[in-house]
Amino acid sequence: MNIVPFTRNRVFLYEHLTRAKRFHCSVTGTFEYDVTELTAALKAGQAQGRSIGLVALLVKATGLLMEQHPRMNRHVFHRWWKKLEVDFGKISCTLVVLREGPGGEDILFPVLLEEPHTRSVDSIHAEIKHYKTAELSSLPQIQAFERIKKMPPLFMRWFSYKARSDPHFYLRYFGTYGLSSMITRDWGGIGGTALANTGSGFQPGVIRDEPKVVDGEIVIRKMLRLNVIADHYLLDGMDVLRAMQDLRPLLETTQLLEPLNSSQD
Repeated sequence: MNIVPFTRNRVFLYEHLTRAKRFHCSVTGTFEYDVTELTAALKAGQAQGRSIGLVALLVKATGLLMEQHPRMNRHVFHRWWKKLEVDFGKISCTLVVLREGPGGEDILFPVLLEEPHTRSVDSIHAEIKHYKTAELSSLPQIQAFERIKKMPPLFMRWFSYKARSDPHFYLRYFGTYGLSSMITRDWGGIGGTALANTGSGFQPGVIRDEPKVVDGEIVIRKMLRLNVIADHYLLDGMDVLRAMQDLRPLLETTQLLEPLNSSQD
């Protein structure tokens, strides 16, 4: 039997998940989208030399969804004497990125993508690519979290308190809604439950070819399963259902790629 040290990275995740369990009522729904046309157009754009990706498309789509459903973009804060529902007045996506850290340990860290609903997929993809390929120690997020991890346990509790009670502090580190960048192809689970410290968050699951009935015929379509995590203290089932229905035309058509014909930033 070997005793494996509990790393500071895992301690930080423990504090983050503990806060999510105590101060949010996270409920998860799984939705399915036919992304056949979107992924085909994505590949065509890449073949023409465009540096774009599916994660960037999801950032753009969810940003537009937050603009259309502003209640999804709010957050509940817990103070000692009252609760606050906060409309941030802006949209910023916290993209959770996975990198391999020193010693081979997987490290999750947030990348704040400001105003994704106003940006091109090109510029979003370029920023994501930077955070996935740059030297890990050079990234300000990693530098900040490394400093936090070296602090005594009491400081970690203070950080959690500020994150759950101070809107300005939270916005600085965690943005207004969350999205995972980890998508699996051809394998993976079809649903499940998740915790989040956001009013709403999105967790792409598996994307794979599946038989579907289209116009009375069985055809192979590329399907994406997407989990949405919502804080039930803030959002009800119909809030989520309406939003996820409005996400359908963004993911099941090529409209997100049409602006790429221009040089918008």
